[in-house]
Amino acid sequence: MEEYNRIKSQYSKFNEPWQSSEVDELKTMAADNVPVGDIAMQLQRTPNSVKMKLKSLGLYTAKPASKPWSNDDEAKLVQLYNNDVPFEDMAQEFGRSVGAIISRLVQLRVKLFNQQQQ
Repeated sequence: MEEYNRIKSQYSKFNEPWQSSEVDELKTMAADNVPVGDIAMQLQRTPNSVKMKLKSLGLYTAKPASKPWSNDDEAKLVQLYNNDVPFEDMAQEFGRSVGAIISRLVQLRVKLFNQQQQ
């Protein structure tokens, strides 16, 4: 009950049926590519509720997983990093986000560290 009250205080329409006016507004926002989190706040629904409704309307497709990093990509990433290439340029080079670049560099550093410890 405590969890229910916490969610209900954040999203006033939590666990309530969708009204046709809300569905119309949802369709409009989805057509305008409004992010799910923003739609949820606007409609006072949880992000999961918004996703489920969009799916039921055939308007939601999950983001495809990014392609895996190849060994060549990893080697090139390390080389660019060692040459002080800005993260933004690396992201553009690989067609990935800056966050993905940084995350992969951290993973590679951990992998290298673990190999050195063996």
